[in-house]
Amino acid sequence: MILNGEKKLVGLSNLQKEILKIFSKIEEQENFYLTGGTALSAFYLHHRLSEDLDLFTPEEPLINIVGERFRKNLESENFSVNTIRRFSAFFEMVATKKEEGVRIQLALDSPFRFEEPEVAEIGVKIDSLIDIATNKLLTVFGRAEVRDFVDLFFLIKEGYFKLDELIEKSREKDPGLDDYYLAVAFNKVKDFPDELNKLPIILYRKLDFIKLKRFFQEEAMNLLKEGEPKR
Repeated sequence: MILNGEKKLVGLSNLQKEILKIFSKIEEQENFYLTGGTALSAFYLHHRLSEDLDLFTPEEPLINIVGERFRKNLESENFSVNTIRRFSAFFEMVATKKEEGVRIQLALDSPFRFEEPEVAEIGVKIDSLIDIATNKLLTVFGRAEVRDFVDLFFLIKEGYFKLDELIEKSREKDPGLDDYYLAVAFNKVKDFPDELNKLPIILYRKLDFIKLKRFFQEEAMNLLKEGEPKR
C-alpha cells in the first residue's frame, strides 16, 4: 500500500514495528532493506502472517557491525536478545519482550537487482516486488516450505507475474535455474496435506490449497516437457 509516496505498513505486529523503528535509528541501516515473506505480506500482498524480519544488504562488512549495534540498541530498549548464529555474511538473533519474540536475520544479498528498494513510513527500506518474487522462486528451487509456495501462488494468481516470465527473470539472477530441477521442486508440493488447518501457516485471506497443489503439479509437468536435466 502506498501513502504520500511511502509504503504503508499493514499487518506487522506492534513488536515488529517497534523493532524496525529501533533499526531505523542506526546510521548504516540505509544500506539494508526488509525483504522476504514479511516484506511481501506487510507491504504488497497482505495475505499471511510472517513473524521473522529479514534485513538484507549487498555490503558484507556491515552485517556484523550493524548486527552488534542493533543487538545493543534492542537491549537498551528492554529487549532480551539471544544471538543464534553469527558469520561474516549472516547475523541471526531473537529479540524478546513480554514473552513475545521476533527472529531477526541480517544477511548478504546478491548485488544483482531489478529495482531499488523504497523507503517505508517506518523509516526502513523495503525490497522491490520483482526482487522479492524472483528470490521466492529461487527459494522454492532450493527448498520446499509451504509458506514459499503460498507466496508464489498469490503472486502468480493475482496477476503480478506470469510464471514463465518470473522464471526467466529469476534465471537472470541465477543462471543455474534449471527447468527440470525446478519441476522436481514444484512437485514436492504433493507431500503437503490438503487441509489448511494442518499447515504451519496463518492466512489473512482465503486460499484453496488443493487448487494450489494442483497448479504446481501441473506446472511441474509443463516444465518436464522442456526436457531432461541440462548437463
